[in-house]
Amino acid sequence: MSEWSLPGFTETALLGEGGFGRVVLARRDATGEHVAIKYLYPRHLGDPAKLAEFRAEAHVLSRVNSPHVARLYQFSETGQGAAIVMEAVAGVSLRAVLSAAGVLRPESALAVLKGSLLGLAAAHAEGIVHRDYKPPNVLVSPDGQSKLVDFGIAVLAGQAGAPVGTPAYMAPEQWSGLAVGPATDVYAATCVFFECVTGRRPYESTDTEWLRSLHQQAPVPSHAAPEAVRGLISRGMAKDARQRPATADLFVAELEAAARSAYGEDWERRGKGSLAARAGVLLAASPLAVLAASSAVAPATGAVMAGAGKGIAAAAGAKIAASVVAAAVVAATATVVVVTNQGTEAPPADGRPSVEQVALQASVRERQEDFGDFTFSGQYVRISGHPDQEIQRRANELLMAPLDDWIEHARSGLLGPDPDGRVPEATTRVEILRQDERVISVRYSRLIASPQFGNRGGYGFRLVTVDLTTGGPLNAPQVFADAASSAAGASLLEEPILAHAGGSYCPGSPQVQAPMSPRFLTEPYTAGGGDPAVQTGFTADGVEFLVYAPAFGHAMACDFKSYVVPYREVEALMTRHAREVLKK
Repeated sequence: MSEWSLPGFTETALLGEGGFGRVVLARRDATGEHVAIKYLYPRHLGDPAKLAEFRAEAHVLSRVNSPHVARLYQFSETGQGAAIVMEAVAGVSLRAVLSAAGVLRPESALAVLKGSLLGLAAAHAEGIVHRDYKPPNVLVSPDGQSKLVDFGIAVLAGQAGAPVGTPAYMAPEQWSGLAVGPATDVYAATCVFFECVTGRRPYESTDTEWLRSLHQQAPVPSHAAPEAVRGLISRGMAKDARQRPATADLFVAELEAAARSAYGEDWERRGKGSLAARAGVLLAASPLAVLAASSAVAPATGAVMAGAGKGIAAAAGAKIAASVVAAAVVAATATVVVVTNQGTEAPPADGRPSVEQVALQASVRERQEDFGDFTFSGQYVRISGHPDQEIQRRANELLMAPLDDWIEHARSGLLGPDPDGRVPEATTRVEILRQDERVISVRYSRLIASPQFGNRGGYGFRLVTVDLTTGGPLNAPQVFADAASSAAGASLLEEPILAHAGGSYCPGSPQVQAPMSPRFLTEPYTAGGGDPAVQTGFTADGVEFLVYAPAFGHAMACDFKSYVVPYREVEALMTRHAREVLKK
């Protein structure tokens, strides 16, 4: 029986095959436009795990919007098959370029690295870690641009699990199954850069365990590279992820500075020119040469995978049908299109697939920085998929602010290493209390592990709620406006809180408890960004009131107390807008 193909397209060439599926060049029947289609092998349709991975790849592509990354056009899934469709763009893999050239001049290698890092930066901005950056997954176009492809094993930053990737380029933390982050991709990109300028991989062995040991323990072989780029290699391949550039865009800044200093202001033009000449020759000898001359091909803004082999087991390689592969991109949509014709549900009468848009997403990310006198390792929350990009931008700024404030608090209070010589570390951890299309509410737990901030170190909490209909904050002053502006309003709000607290924010304390006043909801009190003594967060069923008991006259040992009050008990005290946003 012949393999299923997506209606409305005519296949013109096989571009690659692997353990997961095949990639074909095709022509859209209605317009004549060339596209690339990645099909999941039919044998995987009954495997829930394989289907989930395939859907996840499409979802990742839908979230990343960059001229240096493949962009999704369509994801189709029926009972007969599953396919990812992207606009085809002519290009050759970096592996094909290196196979032909052996070694790249430093300017060309830097140009490749810069384009790839820009693609990685776009993914990192969405909390996505590629995990499989390698020469076959970098596409070089005939104009010398480089583009990042194949997000088949990408994950959200901060996730851990079994070691997955291509061994020659895997970071130490990846080998150990620890949480991965942007610095994991920076490591892999630097390994590939090393290969470009030296003609060999930084560590080589046919023994996987020995290769693991080399990546985790062997010195970085930067001495083998041209002197001008040794610093980049040493930084990018640091064993400790915290010692690498924290994000790909930070590494781009370092790269550009080093390139200008060593190779002049026009280094990128020369580097791309050399790449363009090599890519053009390789492309002309491939089935994809038709793309360069086709008027039906739209301007390229991204790329797609050459093959489908993934993970350590696939390191021996998916057999690529040609050494040159097509990029596939979409310039139109950043929303996954999912065919919902499944089970016994009948397809629409006109034969077109019904579609479902990907919902707004909230994900937990990792941010790591080394400030010399102290380090920072923190979680934060970022949203994506909001239909209004300005609201999404404002929301993400509010969700990042607790980290920036905590870093400044640490910087202002630390005077270098601790007495025992240890470098202090500031951290944040997050918990999403509520997230839907109208609101996201998050609790940040923050710590500075250093006796310079007292016996327990510096610590605190911040509750952040964002109104996703406006992009603005939705904290106590916006929700309980009367309580935040008058003593009478504050007194009315305190009644249900005290009822859930048993009458006191510190039971058994001999101190007289001061009454709540508006300033407790609006004015800075606690350290680390000046949080009010009473903060509010929102769950699915009620309002969390985080009370700093010492502000009410209790002993320091009474600390923070948290009380969740059902919405019905405080709904009458809310503003009309808050009731609309927070309603179930």
